[in-house]
Amino acid sequence: MMQGASASMQYLDPSIPPKDGRLKVPTLEGLRGKRIAFVENGWKSFGKMGERLEVLLQPLGIASFTTYRFSSSHIAPPSLMDQIAQENDAAILGMAN
Repeated sequence: MMQGASASMQYLDPSIPPKDGRLKVPTLEGLRGKRIAFVENGWKSFGKMGERLEVLLQPLGIASFTTYRFSSSHIAPPSLMDQIAQENDAAILGMAN
Protein backbone atom coordinates (compact mmCIF):
# COMPACT_ATOMS: atom_id res chain seq x y z
CA MET A 1 0.00 0.00 0.00
CA MET A 2 1.31 3.44 -0.95
CA GLN A 3 1.59 6.01 1.81
CA GLY A 4 2.57 9.62 2.16
CA ALA A 5 3.15 12.35 -0.40
CA SER A 6 4.70 9.98 -2.94
CA ALA A 7 1.36 8.29 -3.76
CA SER A 8 0.33 8.96 -7.35
CA MET A 9 -1.73 7.56 -10.18
CA GLN A 10 -0.58 7.09 -13.73
CA TYR A 11 -3.05 7.17 -16.64
CA LEU A 12 -2.16 5.03 -19.64
CA ASP A 13 -3.88 5.56 -23.00
CA PRO A 14 -3.93 2.26 -24.92
CA SER A 15 -4.76 3.87 -28.27
CA ILE A 16 -2.21 4.30 -31.00
CA PRO A 17 -2.28 7.79 -32.50
CA PRO A 18 -2.43 7.97 -36.32
CA LYS A 19 1.00 8.45 -37.89
CA ASP A 20 -0.14 11.51 -39.85
CA GLY A 21 -1.71 13.12 -36.74
CA ARG A 22 -5.20 13.27 -38.27
CA LEU A 23 -8.41 11.87 -36.86
CA LYS A 24 -9.82 8.88 -38.67
CA VAL A 25 -13.36 10.26 -38.58
CA PRO A 26 -14.56 13.82 -39.14
CA THR A 27 -15.63 15.88 -36.15
CA LEU A 28 -19.02 17.56 -35.85
CA GLU A 29 -19.36 21.25 -36.55
CA GLY A 30 -21.28 21.86 -33.33
CA LEU A 31 -24.24 19.97 -31.91
CA ARG A 32 -27.19 22.13 -32.95
CA GLY A 33 -29.58 20.04 -35.02
CA LYS A 34 -27.50 16.88 -34.72
CA ARG A 35 -28.90 13.40 -34.05
CA ILE A 36 -26.93 11.76 -31.26
CA ALA A 37 -26.94 8.02 -30.53
CA PHE A 38 -26.09 6.56 -27.14
CA VAL A 39 -25.15 2.88 -27.34
CA GLU A 40 -25.13 0.84 -24.16
CA ASN A 41 -25.14 -2.82 -23.26
CA GLY A 42 -26.89 -2.92 -19.93
CA TRP A 43 -24.18 -1.75 -17.55
CA LYS A 44 -26.05 0.40 -15.01
CA SER A 45 -23.28 2.97 -14.65
CA PHE A 46 -23.13 3.69 -18.38
CA GLY A 47 -26.92 3.82 -18.61
CA LYS A 48 -26.97 6.43 -15.83
CA MET A 49 -24.34 8.46 -17.68
CA GLY A 50 -26.52 8.38 -20.79
CA GLU A 51 -29.54 9.67 -18.88
CA ARG A 52 -27.49 12.58 -17.52
CA LEU A 53 -25.83 13.28 -20.85
CA GLU A 54 -29.19 13.59 -22.61
CA VAL A 55 -30.23 16.29 -20.13
CA LEU A 56 -26.93 18.14 -20.60
CA LEU A 57 -27.12 18.06 -24.41
CA GLN A 58 -30.70 19.34 -24.76
CA PRO A 59 -29.82 23.04 -24.19
CA LEU A 60 -27.20 22.75 -26.95
CA GLY A 61 -29.95 22.29 -29.54
CA ILE A 62 -29.55 18.64 -30.52
CA ALA A 63 -32.31 17.30 -32.76
CA SER A 64 -32.52 13.94 -30.99
CA PHE A 65 -30.84 11.69 -28.45
CA THR A 66 -31.62 8.02 -29.06
CA THR A 67 -30.48 5.22 -26.78
CA TYR A 68 -29.75 1.86 -28.37
CA ARG A 69 -29.44 -1.15 -26.07
CA PHE A 70 -28.17 -4.66 -26.62
CA SER A 71 -27.35 -7.60 -24.37
CA SER A 72 -24.20 -7.41 -22.27
CA SER A 73 -23.50 -11.04 -23.10
CA HIS A 74 -22.93 -10.33 -26.82
CA ILE A 75 -21.26 -7.77 -29.04
CA ALA A 76 -23.53 -5.31 -30.84
CA PRO A 77 -24.81 -6.94 -34.01
CA PRO A 78 -23.46 -5.41 -37.24
CA SER A 79 -27.04 -4.67 -38.33
CA LEU A 80 -27.52 -2.52 -35.21
CA MET A 81 -24.30 -0.64 -35.89
CA ASP A 82 -25.42 -0.02 -39.49
CA GLN A 83 -28.78 1.25 -38.23
CA ILE A 84 -27.10 3.61 -35.78
CA ALA A 85 -24.83 4.97 -38.53
CA GLN A 86 -27.80 5.58 -40.85
CA GLU A 87 -30.04 7.22 -38.24
CA ASN A 88 -27.53 9.48 -36.45
CA ASP A 89 -24.82 12.07 -36.97
CA ALA A 90 -22.68 10.89 -34.03
CA ALA A 91 -22.63 8.07 -31.49
CA ILE A 92 -21.38 7.70 -27.95
CA LEU A 93 -20.21 4.15 -27.22
CA GLY A 94 -18.80 2.60 -24.10
CA MET A 95 -18.77 -0.21 -21.64
CA ALA A 96 -18.44 1.54 -18.25
CA ASN A 97 -17.53 -1.66 -16.49
